[in-house]
Amino acid sequence: MADILFLVRNIFIIILIIFLFLMLWIFVIVRILRKFHKFPIPAFATRLIDNAWRRKFIQKPKLIAERMDLKPGMIVLEIGPGKGSYTKAVAEKVLPNGKVYAIDIQEAVINRLQKRVENEQITNIIPKIDDAYNLSFEDDSIDRIFLITCLPEIPEPVKALKDFKRVLKIGGILSLSELLLDPDYPLRKTEKRWAKEAGLEFLEGFGNFFVYQLNFIKK
Repeated sequence: MADILFLVRNIFIIILIIFLFLMLWIFVIVRILRKFHKFPIPAFATRLIDNAWRRKFIQKPKLIAERMDLKPGMIVLEIGPGKGSYTKAVAEKVLPNGKVYAIDIQEAVINRLQKRVENEQITNIIPKIDDAYNLSFEDDSIDRIFLITCLPEIPEPVKALKDFKRVLKIGGILSLSELLLDPDYPLRKTEKRWAKEAGLEFLEGFGNFFVYQLNFIKK
């Protein structure tokens, strides 16, 4: 019996090592491909990326929302909402009169989020298709903007950040969250440089090399 358990354990370890090795290679290949050709993460892939393990142990929605200094009544804009887990956490913080506009260029992402909003009867999340380079919002109309592992997917991040700044109110905050496991993961200094080029000022940072959150302010 002991021999069988030993054999099963070794087989499991071998399979786990092979799996991790394959995942590492996939990560490297995808990162190389996206270095030369930027493209949005497919809608189906967001189900794998936005998983319960990540939300519970790594990028906790409620913690990210708390770091944005949200207040009831605020108007918030999220770019790249995925499944809406982070959207929902932020939306709860701005109740009763606040709103969260969740935008994406992919219709499939917006349609799926719209179904979730309707099923869960969330009244202050508004999913819509929009262009990160030319947002359909008035100047100085948004209190907070946030992106979760999304900005590096945008081919021209500084161009997008300039439009984010346009719609932010004076004193408004842009919050960027990144995860090392993301194929497009940028260093902190890279996002700080992008934001500075767009005219935003660094406010505060949280986390570590593996997962971090940076807040920038419009002055």
